[in-house]
Amino acid sequence: MRRILPVAALAGMLSLASHAEAQTATAQCPNGVTTLSLLKPLNNPVFPEQIAAYRALNPCVSIDVSEVPFGQLADKISVLAAAGTLPDILVYDGPNTQSYASAGILEPMERFFPPGLREDILPATLAEHSFEGRIYSPGLQQTTLALFYNADMLRAAGIAEPPRTLDQAWTWPQAMEAFARCQQGSGDNVTVWGLAPSRFGTGQPGFVYRDLLFLRTFGNPTAPQDSTAFRTFFGISPDGRTAQGWLNTPEAVQGATFFRDMFNTARITPRSGIPNAFQDGKACFTIDVSFLVAGLRTRDPGFAWGVTPLPHARTPIVHTGSLTLGVSARSRHVEEAARFVMAVSTGPIALQYARTSGTLPVLLSLYPQLPALGEYPLNIFAQALREWGHPRPPSSRFAQYDKIVSDALRDIAYGADPKTRLDAAVRSLALVLRR
Repeated sequence: MRRILPVAALAGMLSLASHAEAQTATAQCPNGVTTLSLLKPLNNPVFPEQIAAYRALNPCVSIDVSEVPFGQLADKISVLAAAGTLPDILVYDGPNTQSYASAGILEPMERFFPPGLREDILPATLAEHSFEGRIYSPGLQQTTLALFYNADMLRAAGIAEPPRTLDQAWTWPQAMEAFARCQQGSGDNVTVWGLAPSRFGTGQPGFVYRDLLFLRTFGNPTAPQDSTAFRTFFGISPDGRTAQGWLNTPEAVQGATFFRDMFNTARITPRSGIPNAFQDGKACFTIDVSFLVAGLRTRDPGFAWGVTPLPHARTPIVHTGSLTLGVSARSRHVEEAARFVMAVSTGPIALQYARTSGTLPVLLSLYPQLPALGEYPLNIFAQALREWGHPRPPSSRFAQYDKIVSDALRDIAYGADPKTRLDAAVRSLALVLRR
């Protein structure tokens, strides 16, 4: 009669068998092949060609990839962390670095940095991936925003071509004037909107990456540090533990009022409902990332288009943040996992990925090797990233901050009183930021 093993014993034997297989010596790999597990969002890096490039140089390392839809990634990481079954390598959304670091999920990485790497990383990326003086990721790629426009519609409306340099960037009042002049129709009979609705998140207003900028731009990072102008620009205290007096300042209320009036008074942009308004010729302008450049070039929308820097109020600012790689603090192969992360994030693999994907790299030394990033229109994104880029307000409770602030901004877009709603958001944040 065949013996049936208990489930626990069977699982243990499978684990041992897997480990033994991973350690089997070969002529090429006398110490065996090490298998590293990697979790990533579906249809996002790390891509097979990046893994293949690494394995060509490191044949004794195998990468076992698991994928989930991007919208499920954060939840998946949380579940695996709670169960103690995190993979060796995580591909995750960069603004969550502090949250994962404070939870003990990520391994500090700076000891694996070669000389000079820290100085080569974009300052905004370095700030985003640091927590309590430690660096948890070198960064993989960056994104930032600019204002796209339909050049044919602007000419028809008698609007001069928008500026192509950061020093000549429009202010928000100048942009609002152009939105209003280009818009066709009014009230419930708009056929072409001045500004397209957001394409981020659910497509509703409020997405922090895009819409918190309307508040932060009314601040001033060079003002005295105890001033409301300084605090408005950063949106959260330096230790990430309070938003009181940072998110609900008079300047922040001014920015939120401007944001609300775009939808309810000027009525130059709809709240939602037109997923590709700009591409379909139903909006004159749209706020979007550099990836849209490739999309417009691949699929000609049938009109001439251009890019201008994101408008500003008191201070120019764009948000940074994109997918990055980190090593699980619980990995049994920290050294090997770190070598993979460093190889993919820097050096020839990173350069080739930037060339083929059109992403903005995090290493300053790569930009001279990517001529397209020095040419219009991608140069606008590259320059804004370097000169105006700031991470979304860093906090070990970023996920909660992001949701609470997004909800508040969405309500303001639908007509809520800016001061009342920001005060309510600050009270909600007080319950989570001090934990």
